Amino acid sequence: MSTSAHRPPSNSKRQRGAVVLASFVLVAIAAAQYRNLILFVSCDRLECDFGGGPGGRPAPDAQCDSGFVAVAFHVQTGEYFNQAWLDCAPLRSDGSLGEERRPTGRTGSPGGQAVHDARCPEGRALRGLRGRAGSSIDEAAGECSSVRDLGERFDQPRTELTEPVIRPRPGGKPTAAECPAGSVLTGLRSKGGEWMDHLWILCSDLQRSY
Repeated sequence: MSTSAHRPPSNSKRQRGAVVLASFVLVAIAAAQYRNLILFVSCDRLECDFGGGPGGRPAPDAQCDSGFVAVAFHVQTGEYFNQAWLDCAPLRSDGSLGEERRPTGRTGSPGGQAVHDARCPEGRALRGLRGRAGSSIDEAAGECSSVRDLGERFDQPRTELTEPVIRPRPGGKPTAAECPAGSVLTGLRSKGGEWMDHLWILCSDLQRSY
């Protein structure tokens, strides 16, 4: 009588089962860590150059309050970019954003009339700017990502762009400034005279605990 129905599993089958089980365990551990990840914003700020000309004088920075991250920016323009400022939202420990919005002070040079708004989609924060610059700032659009993704320090987080702000008769060359992996935009810095000549973004590290 055949006894094939009662043969024990082969080594290869046992190995495949062990690999599958280990994969499920790793996924479960990663998911648990992701759920329990606690994020907070460092008080230190790193300067990243967006571009522009060499002229002008330093202007006051536009900085989010402690514990807040940038979710929108605004530019007042005439013929050129004059002033820029941010809207900032509080960062909750789970990586979500609170409903409160606090505007920063303005950086740049007084002047201009039209105000242009560039806002991230709901639940996203600014991680950089891209646009065009030459002897001044010609165009800027915000790069927005999930703060949880930024906190996970992904090199290429999923990014959505805001509406671009473009000055009349723009020129310049393509340029961009992005916060390093694991950080988020929390400020703007500029130099200018009659208008904004040069622009930097300020980035703060997203510090993590479990």
